[in-house]
Amino acid sequence: MSCVSSGGCKLIAVSIMVAIMAVPTQAVEKGVGSIRGFVDQTANIVSAKAVNRESGKQFVGIVDVPGKKITVPALPVGATYDLVIESQEQILEGINLTVPRSDYEEEQPLADEDVKTIREKVLGLNQFEDVVEILAIEGNIQHAAILLNKVRTKPFVNSLPGEVVWRAELWHFQKPEETWLKAQDELFVVLHRERLQREVFEKRSVTFDSDLGGITLTEDQPKRELGVIAWPETKPGVRLRTKEKAAKK
Repeated sequence: MSCVSSGGCKLIAVSIMVAIMAVPTQAVEKGVGSIRGFVDQTANIVSAKAVNRESGKQFVGIVDVPGKKITVPALPVGATYDLVIESQEQILEGINLTVPRSDYEEEQPLADEDVKTIREKVLGLNQFEDVVEILAIEGNIQHAAILLNKVRTKPFVNSLPGEVVWRAELWHFQKPEETWLKAQDELFVVLHRERLQREVFEKRSVTFDSDLGGITLTEDQPKRELGVIAWPETKPGVRLRTKEKAAKK
């Protein structure tokens, strides 16, 4: 290799190095996003993750205890995530209760009669569990999302003494015409499904929070800042935390 001068060689080498360094950086950043929030207490938090319910993929987060910060990096954009934070005693879990818009030009909410009908149909479709709690029915005049907390406390096939089955599921209903029907394109979204001793389950503390669910990252907005995340009170049970309840805490 020959150069007109040693200075020319140095200039070419620097140009090549700059070009090589620039390409990988752009390739890595394109299509990658993150979710970040600050928890008002992090002493007992052991893990954080973002879950893509559609694909089932989970992305491990980083817990910065001194900074009270939680970050889930390297998230593919063009997908929707629920943030799940676990401490030694509790689970704070994002839940996506959003539904598609209705066909009406002006959006119309669920009527009390709609909620009653959906509740009756949901309870009628559950046969295995003997304890079924509907934590939420959200939506509009044509679409609804239902959050269920279900427990089988009675003996079942191959069950051990004192064993129960706990399920937390997200169902979707549609009203294409005059009747509410369970969505045909999905069975349900499984949030939790466990076999465990009843005494262990009764000590569980799980709080679902819609503010931490349905986080969609796009090319235009690849990063989501959640601000301060209030940690729920420590008490056993499975519950849904609304914005009103979080504000009063």
